[in-house]
Amino acid sequence: MSARPPQAQDPGEPDDVSHRLLTALVCSVLEPALTGVLLFDLPPEHVSAVARVFAEVLGAAGGRPPGAGVPRTTLDASTVDEDLWLRPRVRRGPDGIEFALGPGPLAETADSPPLVVVPDLARLSVPGMRAAVQLLGADVATLEHSGIRRSWTPRARWLAFCRSEDAVHLSPHLLDRFAVRLGVPDLRPTPGPEPLGPLPAAWAAALTPGAPRPSVTLGEEFAASVLDHLDDRDGLGQRRALALGRIARALARLDEAERVRPGREAAPDAPLLVTAAHVGRAARLIRLRAAHRPSTPPEPAPVHELPEPSGPGPEPPPAGLRPVREPAVEAGPLVQEPETVVSLGPAPVPGDRPASSSPYPEDTAGPGTDGGTLRTPARRTAGARASRGAVVGVRRARDLWDLAPVRTAMEAAKYRAIRGGPGPLVIVPQDLRGYVRAPEPVRMLTLVLDHTCRGDQDWHTTLEPFLQWAYVTRATVHVVEVGARGAANELRAGSFSARSTRDPRIAAALVRPPGRATPLAHGLDQAGSALRRAFRHHRAGLVEALLVVVTDGRGNVPLAAGRTGHQDRGPVGRTGTTDAVEAAGRIRALGRSRLHSVVVDPGRRPYTALPAELADALGGVVIAARDGDGEAGRAR
Repeated sequence: MSARPPQAQDPGEPDDVSHRLLTALVCSVLEPALTGVLLFDLPPEHVSAVARVFAEVLGAAGGRPPGAGVPRTTLDASTVDEDLWLRPRVRRGPDGIEFALGPGPLAETADSPPLVVVPDLARLSVPGMRAAVQLLGADVATLEHSGIRRSWTPRARWLAFCRSEDAVHLSPHLLDRFAVRLGVPDLRPTPGPEPLGPLPAAWAAALTPGAPRPSVTLGEEFAASVLDHLDDRDGLGQRRALALGRIARALARLDEAERVRPGREAAPDAPLLVTAAHVGRAARLIRLRAAHRPSTPPEPAPVHELPEPSGPGPEPPPAGLRPVREPAVEAGPLVQEPETVVSLGPAPVPGDRPASSSPYPEDTAGPGTDGGTLRTPARRTAGARASRGAVVGVRRARDLWDLAPVRTAMEAAKYRAIRGGPGPLVIVPQDLRGYVRAPEPVRMLTLVLDHTCRGDQDWHTTLEPFLQWAYVTRATVHVVEVGARGAANELRAGSFSARSTRDPRIAAALVRPPGRATPLAHGLDQAGSALRRAFRHHRAGLVEALLVVVTDGRGNVPLAAGRTGHQDRGPVGRTGTTDAVEAAGRIRALGRSRLHSVVVDPGRRPYTALPAELADALGGVVIAARDGDGEAGRAR
């Protein structure tokens, strides 16, 4: 990694994700206590590039030549204790090939700290998680295993990756060990030897082993500023406050390095002052918003009154709501013109960000755990002993089904010297290892959200029973969004799948602002395709599925236009509504024994019979949506 002259760029600026990540990696190397870096939602194809940059920064701190990184160790679902603490060494002895055991990769012996890479923290094996909890942030570590006894000070840096929705399934003790946590879903490394950009020359000089380390003095407002950026809830501990303070101290060291510049002499015994401004920059670096806000509420936006109707017709909506949208019945374009501007409520507080950009997504992801007990999904078998689910680990085999051959051979090779020396590899029953597989979900919740009909209904309250059912039964969730503002193509519905209800994308979908078009038929068509694939899965089909459609039934985009994404000039009439009912009929044909359908009616007038017509086509029931006061819906 080459060095470039320093530039006046704030690492807290949101428009350069690569520079922000490079700054976080350098801070982790500068501060001995920032040994764990956790990145959320990084595309898997960029994991190797980021790991290589981190290894090169560690190599520069260890005095290695430019571009030479430190040794890397990768941990995954199949990692066991022997992979972490022991390392078999092969040598030729008087009786043939012999195996000798030495300290493993986590028992540090190199001069420079090594790098431990975890491509998926949620899939890490239990021995790997236990090692992370024991080593990250520890002052001393001791190894006593297979005749090896060693003590050392852990200096290895851990670089882990995880999806935001998976963070809620991990132990808080494990997550708190990673002091530097960033959400980088938009990171796009540049091709070449410097994926995150060149390392500033002042930073490279500060990383060298002979760089001066001035004493640090904390400003008067330092502690108060740290606490202002953190939540004061009980049970969170002090690790987050310590992590924020240490990142601020590392940024202060970088500022001092840029102020002194390479080749200049620093003032002797000049203390380094860490102020509240450094804390604010550290919070912006990891995208941590302030938890304590000013008590003065923002002024509400002015409300524009809607014009009174000139003739007989439906009642106008109350002031502050979006006007009622009528189905298109005359010739013209599919997408209506923008309507009268009305109030959308107070503007969001500056600094608020989606849950996915937070360094602590486990605090706000999805519904809570109250009201139900987790149950392990039932395993489905297609024969005597079918192998199901993804491999998440290895354990001692209990039978001869689903054996792990490589791990079995490695276990037998460790005892080859005491079982007869050279010759064929002898495998005894105690050497057999089998795979540990995660149970596949057998239930599914499908949500079809028509954003153009929400009004003042509280979708969180209305959908809470269904989300709670999916959470308790560990069901997967498939969300189809219809008529959302900012969609890639407003004539088409969008969708995504989530492993659980605690995916942050679900919470964001429930408050998405409405758009102009309503491709309801295309949304139901996508929901039917997702259910059909799930029921016909070749490994483990669903035992139960729940379809919840939140809509007023007023689709104004035909299915053909939704599939192609192109607008055809000409009369529309009831084509969009008719196509939606036909798509609902195809979903009903999947079978009512395993599929249950519910239509949530927002109660928009006129045309109140459309949701009931859609429910009849689905073979389900209709419930009324809850209004802003939380009034319970009723089945019809």
